[in-house]
Amino acid sequence: MSRARRIADVAAAAGVSPTTVSHALSGKRAVSEATRERIMQAIADLDYRPNLVASGLRKQRTHSIALLVADIANPYYPAVARAVHDGVSEAGYVTLIGNTDGEPDAERDLLREMLARGVDGVVMQPLSTAPREIREIVGPSFPMVLLSGLDAEPVADVVGSDDAHGIAEAVKHLAQSGVREVGFISGPDGRAPGTTRLSAFRASARALDLEVREDWVLHTPFTRDGGFAAATALLRLDQRPRAVLCANDLIAIGVLDAARALELSVPGDVAVIGFDDIETADLVTPRLTTVVNPAAAAGAACARALLRRIEGGPDLPYARFALRTHLVRRASA
Repeated sequence: MSRARRIADVAAAAGVSPTTVSHALSGKRAVSEATRERIMQAIADLDYRPNLVASGLRKQRTHSIALLVADIANPYYPAVARAVHDGVSEAGYVTLIGNTDGEPDAERDLLREMLARGVDGVVMQPLSTAPREIREIVGPSFPMVLLSGLDAEPVADVVGSDDAHGIAEAVKHLAQSGVREVGFISGPDGRAPGTTRLSAFRASARALDLEVREDWVLHTPFTRDGGFAAATALLRLDQRPRAVLCANDLIAIGVLDAARALELSVPGDVAVIGFDDIETADLVTPRLTTVVNPAAAAGAACARALLRRIEGGPDLPYARFALRTHLVRRASA
């Protein structure tokens, strides 16, 4: 087996010093275009691969970041992950992805594990752990971005969707369609982002004088099965709502399943609106009316914010990046 090529081999092949090769690779000092082309050609000819581990040890960097999300099986999160990966990989970072199921112990344990692996920064969606506790775990100056509600504690950069605007559009659409009896299926009680979206629903319904009965507000896991179970109970009530808003699209698709099983027409007997606009929303029957929550834009914003924090240092003021939401009308409402 041939030995691994070293930077000195590249320098010899290109007729330059090892320092010049380092400058060409890092981009921190100017190298003439002709010299750079010779170096790149030598790298290609020798199949040279920089030792990022050794480089990271010298710079106290591993060129890796952690992305911790609630449920990688939910189609929303792969779209976020792809955008985060694309954004940081352009800067030479790899992405380690962790799944927390939104459980407090898993959120904290997985965060500590990623820190032990020496990641340079973290993008995290905290569903059960307070942001202040997360900051205590990572330390005061560690680069961190929270994929969270815009009202999160100011302990990190925050990327979040304007949930209230999207919910308000959904409620207004129902009211304008003549629907005044509306239920809401949220996620587990007390867990974001269902809490934020439920609060927005209550406020919007009050503003439009819609009827919101407490037995029409249910909590369930953020899954299709959870939506089916909750909707089955809701739609079997003697007095059921004429429409159901859901905290995410997977719940809403479960509601469509339940309506079909109970032989109810959608939207004739019950209208259904989701939240997120995952790809499946446009594939189910009937096509799901939902609030667009831009996953790719969220991931890209998280990547930019984290790189800004890693490169800019801890003294930068915390920033909040708000993503616009809007209702997309399809066949279910």
